[in-house]
Amino acid sequence: MQDLLGRLTALDPDASETLKVVTYFDALVARSVGVESMLRGAAVLSGATVGQRDGRQIMRVRADGVRIDPVEPSHTWPVRESGPDAVAWIEREGDPHTNDAMILERLTLALGIIRARRSVGPESAVELAISSYAGADERAAALPRLRLGPGALRLIASPPDPAPLPQHPSAVVATRHGLTRATILDAGTHAERAWPASAGLRLGIGIAGSGDRLPASWSSALVAVRLTSPGEPVVDAADLGALLLVAEAADAGPLHPDAAALAALDDRSRELLDAVAEEHSIRAAALRLGRHHSSVQERMTALVDALGYDPRTSRGHARYVLARMLLTLRL
Repeated sequence: MQDLLGRLTALDPDASETLKVVTYFDALVARSVGVESMLRGAAVLSGATVGQRDGRQIMRVRADGVRIDPVEPSHTWPVRESGPDAVAWIEREGDPHTNDAMILERLTLALGIIRARRSVGPESAVELAISSYAGADERAAALPRLRLGPGALRLIASPPDPAPLPQHPSAVVATRHGLTRATILDAGTHAERAWPASAGLRLGIGIAGSGDRLPASWSSALVAVRLTSPGEPVVDAADLGALLLVAEAADAGPLHPDAAALAALDDRSRELLDAVAEEHSIRAAALRLGRHHSSVQERMTALVDALGYDPRTSRGHARYVLARMLLTLRL
């Protein structure tokens, strides 16, 4: 497939883009993603809002992956039937883009496959259970299909592969940050034991709660997994405390100026600031980095001027930690 794609790119760029569309939707179908994830994928590909009406239920997703209020499709938009009493559309004003027709065709085919799978596969039940846009009745109907116990539950966010052990319901979900596996566990189950081999696997552990709190658990798990690193491959959202509220609120807005100031620095400067913030001492930071104390002190003076605050003070330290977290979430 990759060899064919390379040849097509050289001969006909539009044809290669069409093949990418086909490959993309084939991958989503193979992952058994749900309706919302499929619409999100189509919106990202088309760069426009994409919607579906299935019976009386309407779902729309913007190009940035955010779900928005339902609106009936306009006759000026490209619309295609996706099943009995069901249509999908791309909200494109003016001339259609080159691959709009192909995106819409592959989307409607994929939505038909999802509809056929609903009665037999657990993946759509997982996505309904964790969706903040699903109704209470939809979530209540989805949970028994997953054979979950009555106790507290929590979501684990992880890379699409590998899958957890079969007894733990999971689904690959298209998020604003790429494909992510959502796994529902009993709160008492150790997250890392849900995988046959979890060494080095990046896991974001969501907050625990009842079944109707699964969307909040999923939101917190997505924050946690984006804060993982090679040195800390597992992050529990419960350990973030009040930082979790700030992280979730900041996700929907522009990058905070403190985080933008850190983004403007080079990696070596951020490494120095991390060391100073964690060691609480210029001398200890210099020792950790293998640099001379006086050179670290001189560079730190310049960085304090650039940031507008000193990470070595109590308030400056809290400000730096928060800015660093917000920057990590955007990288």
